[in-house]
Amino acid sequence: MVAQACYLPDHAEDAYFMLADRGVLGVADGVGGYRSEGVDAAAFSRALMRNAILDVTTAAPAPPGAHICPRRMLERAYHKAVAARTPAASTAVILALAGRTLRWAYIGDSGFAVFRDGRVVVRSQAQQYHFGCPFQLGAERNSTDISFAAVGEVQVMEGDVVVAGTDGLLDNVSDEEMGRIVEMGAAMEFSPKNVAELIAGFAYEAASCSDRDTPFSVQSRKETGTTFAGGKPDDITVVVAFIV
Repeated sequence: MVAQACYLPDHAEDAYFMLADRGVLGVADGVGGYRSEGVDAAAFSRALMRNAILDVTTAAPAPPGAHICPRRMLERAYHKAVAARTPAASTAVILALAGRTLRWAYIGDSGFAVFRDGRVVVRSQAQQYHFGCPFQLGAERNSTDISFAAVGEVQVMEGDVVVAGTDGLLDNVSDEEMGRIVEMGAAMEFSPKNVAELIAGFAYEAASCSDRDTPFSVQSRKETGTTFAGGKPDDITVVVAFIV
C-alpha cells in the first residue's frame, strides 16, 4: 500500500500512524469527556498508536507480506498503555495488509471503508453503548474490554482505496460523499495525500454546516429524536491508502 494522511485538529486528541512498507496503519481518538476532569484526553490515544508503532518496528525482521494480526497488535498496545497507568481512554482502529488480504481490528467509532471504483466494498460499523458514547479502551474499570474488538478481513485488489479515520470524519461525511471524492481523485490521478486533504476539507466544512444533513444529524434524529441538521465539530483525521 501507499498511504498518506491529513489531520485537522480541534482539541488535538486524535493520533495516527502509517507504516506503509509493512502494510499497517492505525487511527485513535481520545475521549474528549476527560477534558472536564482536568485529564489529558489525548494521552491514551497517543499511547496506543505509539505502542502499536513500536510493536512493529522493534519486532524481528519479517519477510515482505508477512502476516500482522491487527487484533493482537491492538491488544498489546492496549496492555502496555494500561501497564504504564496512562490516563483517559480512546477508540482505535488498526488495519494490516498481507498479500491481497486486508485485516482489521477496531474498538468504538474510529473506523474505515474500502472503496472499489467509488463504491464501498466493506465498511466498519460503529460500536456504541448509546448515541454519543462509543466503546472505548482505557485503564479504568468501566472501559470496554479488549475482547469486544471487532475483527475481520477482506480480499482487496489493485486500485482499491482504503480510507481510515476518527469520528470527526465519519460523523460528517457519508459513504456516498466519500466515494465520490475517491472516484474523482482516481480520475485525476491524485496522490493519497491529495485525496486525504480533499476528504478532510469536506469533513471540516460539513462539521460547521447547519443547513444539510450529515451522518451525525441523521443518526441523532433516529436515536434521540432531535430535529437539527448539520455536522459535529471535532478533530478530523483521515488516512488514505492506495492498494498498488
